[in-house]
Amino acid sequence: MNARILKNLIRINIFLFTIFFQAQPPKLENGTWKKVKALSDEFNGKKIDTKKWNIEPEGHFELNWIGRAPALFQKESFDIKDGYLSIEVGELPKPVTIGKSTYKYHGGILRSYKKTSVGHYYECRMKMNKTEMGGGFWLCHKGTCENKNEIDITESVGLLTEQTHKWAYDWDQIMHSNAIHRGSACVKQVRDQKKMAPATKNHKRFYTYGFYWKSPTELLFYLDGAYVYTLTPPVPFDQNLILQFSIEAYDWNPIPEIGSKVATGTKEERTTLIDYIRVYKLKN
Repeated sequence: MNARILKNLIRINIFLFTIFFQAQPPKLENGTWKKVKALSDEFNGKKIDTKKWNIEPEGHFELNWIGRAPALFQKESFDIKDGYLSIEVGELPKPVTIGKSTYKYHGGILRSYKKTSVGHYYECRMKMNKTEMGGGFWLCHKGTCENKNEIDITESVGLLTEQTHKWAYDWDQIMHSNAIHRGSACVKQVRDQKKMAPATKNHKRFYTYGFYWKSPTELLFYLDGAYVYTLTPPVPFDQNLILQFSIEAYDWNPIPEIGSKVATGTKEERTTLIDYIRVYKLKN
């Protein structure tokens, strides 16, 4: 059976299951949801829709970040096949030095062109890679020195090692969310954060991560259609933010110099898959 047909049949079964048990996005007493096409994608085409998404690390109109050393963001890490967006990590052909940082590996970042704010529901169905690198689904903006905010809908890594910092003992089997008032020369960083443990490791299967931006002071999070927790931002979050998906390196989960999965894993192990990104706006 054709892979795309099989995928669509699976989607139909999942859709019927969620309608019977719990709809996505969540049902509300007042108002209905309307999909925001400029922020939603089923990834069924042959190429990334560059009118919606930017995958050039330094090509976005507002956010330009090349990645955390030792992993460089690059557009070549992205592909679309069989209805999935993929981000492949791996070794660069040779190390690259930019400024004071040296990059040995590659990941990728996808950013929306359209901004979004309060009154939206965000959902992503994805399967993490099985390497020391990770990342996830989040929103951010350039902001000002006094006011720069970030919402991490989900963040995890694919694999832990003996070098992983002790506090991150569960980050390969986690849904972790942040509401961060970013630190700068003007303000001290403060946040609210929560986490929960999914049924399996993040690389084992697809999970659906959801976020309802209910109000500037109420951020509701969902896993596979079920409500899991609420975050209260340290300051009201009412700005227009940019939607992002990234796979990056973390200094608290170092990539081993020898024998890392980033360097030695199969392509399947080194690839994060995104089935879809869907955003809905609440209509009264």
